[in-house]
Amino acid sequence: MNNTLPNITPGAEPYFQRGSEIGCLCLHGFMASPAEIRWLSQHLAGQGYTVYAPRLPGHGTDYRSMTRVGWRDWYAAALDSYHILRAQCKQVYIVGHSMGGMLALLLAADGLGDGAAVLAAPVQFHSRMMAIAHWLKYVLPYTDHTDRSNLPEIIRAEQARLGESVTGRVRYDRWATRAVAEIYQLAAVVRSRLSQVQTPLLLVYSEADRTAPPENMLLILDNIRSRNREYHLMAEGGHILPQDFARESVFAHVADFIARNSAP
Repeated sequence: MNNTLPNITPGAEPYFQRGSEIGCLCLHGFMASPAEIRWLSQHLAGQGYTVYAPRLPGHGTDYRSMTRVGWRDWYAAALDSYHILRAQCKQVYIVGHSMGGMLALLLAADGLGDGAAVLAAPVQFHSRMMAIAHWLKYVLPYTDHTDRSNLPEIIRAEQARLGESVTGRVRYDRWATRAVAEIYQLAAVVRSRLSQVQTPLLLVYSEADRTAPPENMLLILDNIRSRNREYHLMAEGGHILPQDFARESVFAHVADFIARNSAP
């Protein structure tokens, strides 16, 4: 029996930067890592905020780790991270991309946070394979999801320009079917809780996103109770908004939302 623990993948380390008494909890997406939201986290830290981007359970180590965690583990980690920031800050804003945005909506539904910025969160899936993943995991434990788009090259070029380690996308190319079943269930839980979201909410989606198409944004807007709501539909970029072409505009939308809502 091999008891060796998996190492954290270079680039997948959590990010923390102390700043003001306004905190930003930044949550990454499914099968990804804090690298996915590192530039956004650094942008918010540059605005003077205290920023924490945790690594969610099972992510950023070995793809087989995802067979041992579920959506409750991801939410528990997000909840712990929120309270770490709340102990240090007077206000906490939750910023989540994709699955991180789903977790941000759950935190908001539980009445936590002074506002939430949700980026490309898929709150409904139409894939039949995802719908049967709970059963499919027994015969097809893993599937290949290698990113064959030009996004990895875009990221590597920007990392080189910034003088960072050129790691490209820090994510899993092999996905555990059991984990796919978990995110499918998470989406159902989020949908059932949308009517309990009352905090200020920012939604940012992309017209070209096939993972979380704009209909997800409309579904959220139709069901939340937040009076303070703002939404943007980006013409550029795909699903990975914090790293794709539209990232600078996305950063600006998030920073402006937090600045307006945190003002005395």
